[in-house]
Order: sequence, then C-alpha cells, then structure tokens
Amino acid sequence: MSTDANGTDLLRAALLTDHGSAGPYESYRRLRTSHPVLQTSSGVVVLSRHRDCDSALRDRKLGKADESLGFGLTEVPVELQREAMHRFRRTMLFRNPPDHTRLRRLITDVFTTRHVEFLRTRIVATIEHLLDEMADKPTVDVMTDLALPLPVTVIGDLLGLPAEGRELAAHFVRDLVAPLEPMSDAQAVRRAARAEDYLAAYLGTLLAAKRIHPADDLLSRLAAAHGEDRLDDDECVGTAILLFAAGFETTTNLIGNGLAALLANPCQADLLRRQPALSANAIEELLRYDAPIQTNGRTVLEPTQIAGVDLEPGQVVVTLLGAANRDPDHVTRPDALDITRIVSRPLSFGAGIHFCLGAALARMEGAELFPRLLDRFPELAATGEAKWRPGLSFRGLISLPVATQ
Repeated sequence: MSTDANGTDLLRAALLTDHGSAGPYESYRRLRTSHPVLQTSSGVVVLSRHRDCDSALRDRKLGKADESLGFGLTEVPVELQREAMHRFRRTMLFRNPPDHTRLRRLITDVFTTRHVEFLRTRIVATIEHLLDEMADKPTVDVMTDLALPLPVTVIGDLLGLPAEGRELAAHFVRDLVAPLEPMSDAQAVRRAARAEDYLAAYLGTLLAAKRIHPADDLLSRLAAAHGEDRLDDDECVGTAILLFAAGFETTTNLIGNGLAALLANPCQADLLRRQPALSANAIEELLRYDAPIQTNGRTVLEPTQIAGVDLEPGQVVVTLLGAANRDPDHVTRPDALDITRIVSRPLSFGAGIHFCLGAALARMEGAELFPRLLDRFPELAATGEAKWRPGLSFRGLISLPVATQ
C-alpha cells in the first residue's frame, strides 16, 4: 500500500481537476499504475483496480456510515453533517443490515427485471413522444430535451408524482447529492440541507395524501407499509427522495455520456444504427466507457483485508469505479469504445448488497432509446460546446447541444 506524496498528488488530480469531455481516465491510469492501493494521511484507502474495487464492494465487513459526506476527505462541521441529508441518510443507500434489508425489501419487486419488462411499452411511448418533439427543432439540447425528461417521467409515473412538480424537484436533487462528491465542502452541505427540506416538504405532502387516497404507485406503497416493513416518518420521506433521485440521476448521465461518446466515435454510432440488436450490449459498453457514477465509498465495520491491506473498523474505503472499468487487467483496449465488446458487467452500478436497485430500469431506458434516436436522426451531430457538471462522483453533462438535421 502506498502513502507517498506523489500518490496523494495523483489522487488530488483525479478528484479535483475539471476533466471535461476527456474525463478523469488519464489521471486514473497514472494512479492505478503507480499507486493502485493508496492510503491518505487521514487513513482513507483509495482503490482503482477492478479486482480490488469489486472485492471491497462485495465484502460484508464493509458497510455504510458517514463516508457519505465527502468520503471523509474534507472537514465539514459535525453539526452541519447532522443537519444535512439526515432524512436521505436514513435510506437503504446508507444503512447496513438488518435495516438495509428491511428498507430494500419493501420495493425490490418493483425493480426486478420481470417488472421492468412490464414497463417497456410505456417507456417506448415516452421515448417516441420526446423524439417527436425533437423532430420539430433543428437544434436541441439533449440534456434538457431528452436525457432529463425521459427518466424523470418514468420514475415520476412509478412514484405517482404529479407532472407539474417533477421538474422543480429534479432541480433540487442536484443540490441534494452534491455532498456525495469526494471533495464536498461546507457550502455544498448547506445547499443540500435546504434542498432536502424542500424535497421533504414536497414529497411529505404527497405521502400524506396517498395515505388517504392510495393508488397503484410507489408512494402509496411507502405510505401504507405496516408490520415489520413499517417506515418511520424520516425513513418514509427519505426513501421517497432516494427513489426519485436515483430514478433519474444515473439514467440522465448514462444518456448524456453515452450520446457524447457515440458522437465522438461516429463509426460506433453508425454500427448501432445499422444493428439495433446490439443495443443491450452497447449499453454495457457505454456504462463501462464513461460511467455515470465514478466513485463509491464504504466504511470498515469489522477487521478485514482488501488488496493485501489490513483494515480496521472506522476506516473509509473509496472505490474509483471509473478507474476499475478501464483496468487493462480486466478488459483489453480499455480506452477504446467498442459496442461489440463482450465483457462482464461494469461496476458502474456498484456491486454487493448496495448494487443499484434501478439498474435494470436504467439499462432498459438506454437500450430502447439509443437505436431509436440514431435511426430517427441519421444526421445527428454535436453543435456548440458540451458543458460538463462539476465534480467527479456524478459524471454527467449540463448541456449537450446537437443538430437534428
């Protein structure tokens, strides 16, 4: 395990640089090559090889704690940590068994491959509607006209959110998740606290209404939970926030990152246009190539060993998922986009008991969208400069202007 200054500099370069369209992958390569297991001065262990990241995510002696705020890499006042995201951190995303098991069990069946398949017709209809609207414009911003409204509509329908409140709620989600970035500061945490208060008020009101007039949606299920599955108020509101946020954040980034990659690799775009049956495989490659989620953190719960390193309770472990996905020991030609590549599923949705609950839904939305988008707009091309959101954990675009004809 390395702890020298050069390794720390490489880590900071990966975490703090505004990487833009190139992504952090060259910084990852240097870090993975020279310091694949790096311990910071504060004791945080950073992993960048695929086998190490996968092992850490699956190790039941590692779990969740307050690494949710900056992975312990920055100083945030304790009182502010307690204020911010206190409902969000009562969700399965930040809990360990048995609470994690109880919270996840309540909604797991909605996100199974079988149930997601049941949603396919509705998802395709939404895609076709959005593409129809795009067809009326010579230029569009993919992020605002397609990548955001598609998953927001899908998860909004599943939850039972009224259409008129979804866009504003999605705006607040961006502030809410900002402290999950590795180098989040006190200002970001304060904005997250305000965002959570707004979302809690919005969703809390809807949950109260669902208790009186339940419907066939996820909010009604949360509101009506009873017995051993019963949620307290913070768990109920927090889980509603989590489902909404997770339902579009990853998919929005998948669509934006994926299209940017295809536009930068027109031969791959043409191949997918000619062979739409490659769409499911293409989604795996796009997830690997430029992952929507780049980092994931764990806290050591019991003594264990990862990558030959003895870990003690309380230590934070950061897995660099984007680096793991491009590990040359795991995949050949890792920096090339190849939608025909046969490779095991990337770590973009995590692994172990915290594997992303909505992974099947995100994969379906992407697999149904890309062939239709490319077929509908054969002259689709980037126009203007793409703008990437700041930060690393959530890698995605703010704006992606394209010409449709």
